[in-house]
Amino acid sequence: MSDQPAATRRRPDATRPDTTRWDIQGLRAFAVLAVVLYHLWPNRLPGGFVGVDVFFVISGFLITGHLLREQTATGRIALGRFWSRRAKRLLPGAFLTLLATGAAVLVLVPSTLWGQYGRELIASTIYVQNWQLASDSVDYLASDNQPSPFQHFWSLSVEEQFYIALPILLVLLALVLRRTRWHAPVRTARVLLGAVVVVSLVWCVVETRTAPGIAYFSTATRAWEFALGGLASTVTLAAPRTQVARLVRTGGSWLGVALLLASLVVITPATAFPGIAALLPVSGATLVVLLGARSGLDVLGRFAPVAFLGRISYAVYLWHWPAVVLLPIATGHPLGTRSKVAILVASLVIAAVTTLFVEEPLRFSTWVRALRPRRVALYGALSTVLVVALGASTLGALHVQQVQAAAFQKSLETGDVDCFGAAARIGSAHPCVNPKLADVRVPTPAAAGKDDVNSYACWSNTTADFNVCSLGPKTGYTKHIAAIGDSHNNALLSAYAAIAKQRNWRIDVAGHVGCYLTTAEQQAPSQAYTDSCDGWKRSALTWIRQHPGLDALVVTHATTKSPVIVPDGSTNEDTVVRGLVGAWSAATEAGVPVIAIRDNPVARDDVLTCLGKMSGPTTDACDSPRADALSSFDGSAEAAATLSDRARTIDLTDSYCTATACPAVIGGVVVHRDPTHLTATFATTLAPYLGADIAKALGSFGA
Repeated sequence: MSDQPAATRRRPDATRPDTTRWDIQGLRAFAVLAVVLYHLWPNRLPGGFVGVDVFFVISGFLITGHLLREQTATGRIALGRFWSRRAKRLLPGAFLTLLATGAAVLVLVPSTLWGQYGRELIASTIYVQNWQLASDSVDYLASDNQPSPFQHFWSLSVEEQFYIALPILLVLLALVLRRTRWHAPVRTARVLLGAVVVVSLVWCVVETRTAPGIAYFSTATRAWEFALGGLASTVTLAAPRTQVARLVRTGGSWLGVALLLASLVVITPATAFPGIAALLPVSGATLVVLLGARSGLDVLGRFAPVAFLGRISYAVYLWHWPAVVLLPIATGHPLGTRSKVAILVASLVIAAVTTLFVEEPLRFSTWVRALRPRRVALYGALSTVLVVALGASTLGALHVQQVQAAAFQKSLETGDVDCFGAAARIGSAHPCVNPKLADVRVPTPAAAGKDDVNSYACWSNTTADFNVCSLGPKTGYTKHIAAIGDSHNNALLSAYAAIAKQRNWRIDVAGHVGCYLTTAEQQAPSQAYTDSCDGWKRSALTWIRQHPGLDALVVTHATTKSPVIVPDGSTNEDTVVRGLVGAWSAATEAGVPVIAIRDNPVARDDVLTCLGKMSGPTTDACDSPRADALSSFDGSAEAAATLSDRARTIDLTDSYCTATACPAVIGGVVVHRDPTHLTATFATTLAPYLGADIAKALGSFGA
């Protein structure tokens, strides 16, 4: 993705023999085409994303070979000169893409996405985007982030970190081993790279099982792919080229091609990846770079269209993804066949233009090639500051909007505003309408995504710890209630806090990401996740048995995430109900009645983006049809009916939906902070009605 062979220079020296690895040039073309086609037609090429792994192997092979040849010839590695060459090669195209994409974000993208996009622009500019995405993958509050036009910089970030780490480690290891029989550069490299392959691959398999989100983006879990390419380079530097070796090269390289082609269809987005599955494309790419020279693959790599695609592969990778993300936002329509073809063609054209008229002229100009490493570092730092400033500008503009919105929101919440939020009671016989709220959207769509009062004191993210926080008075309370569930229960924290204050109740709250009280087996992304959920549920039931004096156990759960696993011979509905009854029975048998809250409706996937585009009083285009918003089976009513007089159900649908739709904005309040979770503001406005319903249920139990 980041290196071109010498023959791609604009003016190659015709008197020198052609040492270009045309097989690797063809491998580049294969890799970038696989990635682009996957992004445009994922159902047609399910494993196309493995093209990134191919690029990692290529980079490991070429960079290791370059460093070892220098170390063997001179006895040292000139770190400053090496990094200077990398900067000259990579930064012009990357920064040009970042600047153009950042400008497009400010013009085309609703302010609802500026926060996420601004952070990712900055992370991409300083080449830590992979860690930004890894952080988001385990931050449940960011798990519903939309793909950003900078997301593809995660792989470039991993490569940059490899370019920094490998030469430093080679230099340090050479110093340590300089007086041993392993002091030769190639031997030193084999010690280092072999250890990296073993340790990183083992960690990759473990991490893919326990934390798949981190495993996909982590440098530690991807290092073995570069290292394996590097090991292949140490072999080619030492192995003699014989006729027998040529036969081996031919068979082995075409076996590598077969493995790569198989990975495109065998591996899918549902595959636990990278993990052990990554061995398929990585092994295939390693065989090609190891054995592909003069194996027959050269002919394919020399074919003009293939060679040119390999030449511009870095730029194609840079430019295609922003178009995939931004075009639907600009047009308001999902990508169709015509628009996908247009993106493919435009990406190739822009990549060709920027490669031929920007990147290569800069890279091979006499002025740039004469720059000393310190000067390159200075220009690189100035360019970085410029692009980071662009990202910071989106965050700054967003902050100003959020400060203004927060002030307005506070005045509404503390004032006497009729029909605010859930008080509109839009699904009741007599809905409340306040014309003054027609143009109001609190919080603003840009701020709604973070409108959450989640307290980690009563939350378990990836552990089995049963954390409880208490709302309301510690003593002298009139009722003692426990509210336990997943993140949809936690989304009601602001409502619980208001109820506890208004009614002098004590409400103990506990939650776990994607985990609620059921004896049914829940689907989970990893075994570690399953183990933590199961342990948390056992602790929750133990805690309930230890508090038989509770007036009630309030439960709620998401109907759209962490679905249950349906055993053979059963149905989803039966499995859901049996699981709820089984868990709730532990409470009712301990003398604690159960009050189940029906799950809130689901919004459109792009609800905040849609609202960010709306102006004026009408936001109907962002609403969800009632049938779609409430389509998931909840099971609470059926489970409560099974437990008869010891369980009740609360249904707040009238606060969310009319007879036909579930609006995105109700009583001037934005309902959802993401497609499935309520904003804290709307949850707070539910407090009077939720509190009254809980009190009614308690009365029916005689409490």
